[in-house]
Amino acid sequence: MSAIDHQIMFIAKLREFTGRAPAVYANQTELFLNSLWSMSEHLINLKRAILNDACEDLAGKLDKGALSDKTIAEFKDLLEKLVSGRDFQMICGSMTGNNKGLIKERLATLVPLSLVDEEKKTEDRDMEADRQIEETYARLNFAPLVKELNAAPESGAVDAVLAKARVEVEEYCCLYHIPLDEGDTFTPFSLLRVDAVIAASYRILSEISEKTGSVNLGEKLILIVDDDEAVRDLLDFLVRKEGFKVEKAADGEEAIQKAKTLHPDLILLDLMLPKYGGFEILRELQGEDTSDIPIIIVTGRNLDHSTSEMIKQEPNVKDFMGKPIKPQVLATLLHTLLKTQGKK
Repeated sequence: MSAIDHQIMFIAKLREFTGRAPAVYANQTELFLNSLWSMSEHLINLKRAILNDACEDLAGKLDKGALSDKTIAEFKDLLEKLVSGRDFQMICGSMTGNNKGLIKERLATLVPLSLVDEEKKTEDRDMEADRQIEETYARLNFAPLVKELNAAPESGAVDAVLAKARVEVEEYCCLYHIPLDEGDTFTPFSLLRVDAVIAASYRILSEISEKTGSVNLGEKLILIVDDDEAVRDLLDFLVRKEGFKVEKAADGEEAIQKAKTLHPDLILLDLMLPKYGGFEILRELQGEDTSDIPIIIVTGRNLDHSTSEMIKQEPNVKDFMGKPIKPQVLATLLHTLLKTQGKK
């Protein structure tokens, strides 16, 4: 998929996030969560496509001869806003001697920096990324919004705060000329700015979660199994919000190991996984020690009728959920299967 295709999809989600809440979402929280997840995916794909195009273009110019000062300057200006400070210094160092082999070798190792991913880290963050997120969080006026929840941390107040946060994001996008129209094109600067907006929005979600707390549900443990980090993080937030404890696994092997050693009260399982697929995990967990663990299949695949019926025959499969995740549907399923009660 081309950079322009990724851009069109990203802008569509950004417009949805900053516009009138579609009726398909039950509340502001659901819109906030699903929009951030979708925007994160489209943005990193857009940045990856732009970076790949730029690196291929530079490699092509290298094959034709030495790079001009103008070409190097233009590439560095783009690169500085797409990759980590460490990678930027590495590629700049290779260009000093105009060593074609070394430049090409290092171009092949470049990956786009995601401020969203940096925000999720608990340590070893990119310092410049952290500064960008802090600055954007302040300019979005998110801190005063979080303080509003101190007096009334119930669901209605949360929705009101998130609605105000979306308005702040829209005003910020207009102020910093972040494209909201499919006919516009992202500049390197606007790419960096919108990445910081999404990362700051993840931060306010995390702080709201801490403010509202959780309900003690008897220490029920949910195992989340998905190879997509963004999906794991989204499910983690939603499950903890309902008062449950969480463990996560990124592949089938880890999922089986944790299911057998931790014996969770319920498993949220994606079907497409590395090492062991979802179907293999279902069969493996039918063993005596784990056969009583209820499983909810969470998948983005459009399963044909025969496949879905086959999966439903597995005794440990209790229900299906599609992606994007519907928070209220997930909450209802969890509390129904585990016979628990969520927040009032």
